[in-house]
Amino acid sequence: MCIIVYKPKGESLPSKDTLRTCWENNPHGAGIMWADGSNVRIRKGFMSWDTFDRALDEATSKLDVAATPMALHFRIATHGAVKPGCCHPFAVKDSYERMRQTRISADVGFMHNGTLSGLETDDSTSDSMAFARAVLVPLKKMCADFLSDKHALRVIESSTQGSRFLLMAKDGRVRTFGRWVEDGGILYSNENYLPRYVYEPTLFGETAFDAWMAFGGFDGNMSRYSMFEPCKDCPMLLECAEYLPICTDETQASEMVASHV
Repeated sequence: MCIIVYKPKGESLPSKDTLRTCWENNPHGAGIMWADGSNVRIRKGFMSWDTFDRALDEATSKLDVAATPMALHFRIATHGAVKPGCCHPFAVKDSYERMRQTRISADVGFMHNGTLSGLETDDSTSDSMAFARAVLVPLKKMCADFLSDKHALRVIESSTQGSRFLLMAKDGRVRTFGRWVEDGGILYSNENYLPRYVYEPTLFGETAFDAWMAFGGFDGNMSRYSMFEPCKDCPMLLECAEYLPICTDETQASEMVASHV
């Protein structure tokens, strides 16, 4: 499902235990961005907890953390391969090559949690990247300050398809879109920062679907939840049922299951 963690100015970062939970629930790569008044600084492509942890320590050692707005992203891959360039955040620039850079500065940075349909994607281009180039880049070019332009913000809001977006400007202004969870002054794009209950296979079977069936919470009709037959074997099943389905077709659902095997 991915998760975005947004620490506004005036707040402290969540504990390392909370961030480690975010990583364990979304282990396909992580990234950080913060605003320093001149640029949004982007560091991403951390494919293990240890490399992310070191990068975060390095970044925060040079910052007044409480005075600096920061956003962190932990990824579960849906569109785009599991590799550093497809991690978030993305610089809002009219170049996929620059969006894939793991260390870059920008006027505006973008993070996304969810899935977006109707965009051209491949192993090197996620739906988030395609959205940034198709929607955000043109808006940025058309508006003197699209993070404050009410018409631009309305276009972005109407384009979320149930996703959560975060845009950060170099002066520290942040705009969020979609439903977020506030906890201790921090905004989370979903509740994936909380430790998960791990179902015991000896009691409930081998999958989340078995556990769901054991509790009588599901009648076996996947279409009622906009999900597919492969979803029965996916560890993300419960999250999709509670929030929004990640996959948009049966092929994508099969790929998601395969990525967790």
